[in-house]
Amino acid sequence: MARVKTALMVVAALAASTLLVPLHAQQPATKPAEAVEIPLNPLPFVLKGLLRRPEGEGPFPAVLLLPACDRFVGSADREWGQALSSWGYVVLTLDVFTSRGIVGKKTCLYRANPDLAEDAYRGLNLLAARKDVDPKHVFVIGFGRGGSLVFAAVERGSIEHSATRKFKGAVAFYAPCADVKGVMTVATLVIVGARSQSQLESCRKMAAGEDDAGISRTPGAGAPIQLAAIADAYAGFDLEAFEIPVDVHGVHLEYSKAAVDQAKEVLRQFLQSQLDRRP
Repeated sequence: MARVKTALMVVAALAASTLLVPLHAQQPATKPAEAVEIPLNPLPFVLKGLLRRPEGEGPFPAVLLLPACDRFVGSADREWGQALSSWGYVVLTLDVFTSRGIVGKKTCLYRANPDLAEDAYRGLNLLAARKDVDPKHVFVIGFGRGGSLVFAAVERGSIEHSATRKFKGAVAFYAPCADVKGVMTVATLVIVGARSQSQLESCRKMAAGEDDAGISRTPGAGAPIQLAAIADAYAGFDLEAFEIPVDVHGVHLEYSKAAVDQAKEVLRQFLQSQLDRRP
């Protein structure tokens, strides 16, 4: 039951605490993002991405960003890549959908084919091979459909068992949690909009290890999962394309600058907490 209580407390406490914790002062503008490519030999195409790095020599911790779909690669780089770089992370925003011809099937919030999680490890390998990156401290962060790939990448028994390198931690923003077992191999943060009630409930159950019949997961199984519900926010709260809210296939999408600011502080604290555990 200890795991369940922790998950439930985080839902309430993090959403409230972000209103009380001041964000860092505005950081200096970072350098423009660098275009990078990852060849998929022997396949006849490449994955494309945008890379940002902080000032200095490093080695720095790093973050792999997986946007919800192809058309949000640029916005993920600007909103999250730039912020993370200013916090001292090398950041790769990777488009895993365009090269394979996967565009907006239904919505960008629906689950992605878990086989695409292999691309997360391709991104990890690219970052870990850089001299300015600490290879033992690379995180993966996904949004919507990209968040479902985060789950597929770090859930026990998934592709992670055959990977030669491991992520330090994982974060999923407004990702589909239903049918996710939730036995994670690394510390995981799940961020959802508190107004997306059905998604919040499914993610709460996943984090707590519940099914419709009650508690189903062995207490303590897997790495800890934190669940943060961002007050007054819906899915897609970080996407300026939804400044005018829309409803797509029953999902309400709405941008909120206040929610973005709250989520950034929750994210910053989570990442720092994992870095503080370095030997």
